[in-house]
Amino acid sequence: MLAPALIAAILAVGPAIQPTPVPVSAAAPPSASGTFEDKRYQLKIAGAYAFWDKAWMDDGRAIRVAVSNDAFPPDALDEHYDRGHAINTLFADDETKVVYFELDEKGGYHGYSYYFESGDGCGYCFDSKVKSTVRAVDGGGRLKGELSFAGDDVRFRIQLDLPIPSKSWGDPLPKDGGEPGKAFLAYHAALEKRDHKAILALSDADMKKRFLDYEKQGKLDGYLDYRWHDEHTDLKTIAITGGFVRGDHAVVLFDGSNAYIDHLYGEAILRRENGAWLFHRDMVDVGTREK
Repeated sequence: MLAPALIAAILAVGPAIQPTPVPVSAAAPPSASGTFEDKRYQLKIAGAYAFWDKAWMDDGRAIRVAVSNDAFPPDALDEHYDRGHAINTLFADDETKVVYFELDEKGGYHGYSYYFESGDGCGYCFDSKVKSTVRAVDGGGRLKGELSFAGDDVRFRIQLDLPIPSKSWGDPLPKDGGEPGKAFLAYHAALEKRDHKAILALSDADMKKRFLDYEKQGKLDGYLDYRWHDEHTDLKTIAITGGFVRGDHAVVLFDGSNAYIDHLYGEAILRRENGAWLFHRDMVDVGTREK
């Protein structure tokens, strides 16, 4: 047992012999540079975003690296399960173009895809002449290197340095979507009825602000009609198929139909505020969800 005097001496000099904490640096954000050009467009690459998705040519999964002539909004895209749909819906437009490259987690190149406008794009492009130095580095935590190609119609030289994304969105929800699923169905019913009070009560802070802004402008009814017909696609039936939760964020996956399309699918983003799950955003697309 240490003598009291020795204990006092150790405590007295304690601060001087404590190890200095080593600062932990945050992972560097994704970056991309270079150019992509085809017969109609020349893009100066300004941003990159990576996510896991179904592989183009088999039943496996692969890393999809999206590059663009604009910077991506990662926080908004991270909320979604179907990141490709989110990019095409929320980010890409007439001025903002996106090219997708498929890689494996070791950095191996599989192919590329893009769609700029009607008649200008490629659903899946592969050419053995594409050169790639992209490799997994930092213990498999990042992809870094260059992709280059010089063809008759397409040319690109793109430098990538970005973290390998997590394969998991979060913890799985029950097949019925649990509490977030109930909140989404309640919002859907309120929107269909144009029940202003219920819609406001079931909306998160961002959607509440939008609701109140349109109400002040006297444009709320028009906005809700747009939400129902254009964004919600006149959904008449909804079958929740599951989803995921990550802290105070959840994504609810669903299949649906309307009066003129039998097969629709989508996802709803919900946020938990003051203990309640509230609607933030949803996206609907034609077809069936790829497994």
